[in-house]
Amino acid sequence: MTKKSVLSAVVVAGLAAAALLAFAAGRSAYAGILAITLDPPTAENVVGADHTVTATVGGIAPGALVTFEVISGPNTGASFTCSVNTDCTTDGSLQVSGTYTGDGGVGQDTIEACIAPLLNIVQQLTCSTATKDWVQPTPTPTPSPTPTPSPTAVVVDQLPPTGTQPPAGSGFPWLLVAFVALGALAVGAAGVVLRRSAH
Repeated sequence: MTKKSVLSAVVVAGLAAAALLAFAAGRSAYAGILAITLDPPTAENVVGADHTVTATVGGIAPGALVTFEVISGPNTGASFTCSVNTDCTTDGSLQVSGTYTGDGGVGQDTIEACIAPLLNIVQQLTCSTATKDWVQPTPTPTPSPTPTPSPTAVVVDQLPPTGTQPPAGSGFPWLLVAFVALGALAVGAAGVVLRRSAH
């Protein structure tokens, strides 16, 4: 083996050792501290509304990919839309939110969010779950119709037969009628007298 070959073998071995040490250091740096939480952990809403959960990760730099999935319940397999980063990676605050529509009916969903595996560092998924209860909306009560008031009967005083005394407390204006009748008789009598005088 030449000196050049020996040198090359030493360099390759050194690089391999460095890579192995970096891999071990990377695994030890993330082992036991990689974490993810979901907020809110529980919630309730009416069927058909949107629901948003926010994942916060720890032990990793911003830009980590988080996956959201409804793993059980009436909306199993629903599609999520991520924000602030639409590619579902964490922002500078190590957070990313996922939103889906609960149009699968009444029941409880179990939502799972996981940090995607990191090549050569973290092979196992780190996940967290939350629950969402879907209920029917409260029906709006139908107002009762307003009853129509019954018409009030109007009592009309009637003129009693000739020669009868008006009932006590009657509201008919008998005195006025009497004066009018007497006045008419007086005018008639005066007219007869004048006609006779003229002849």
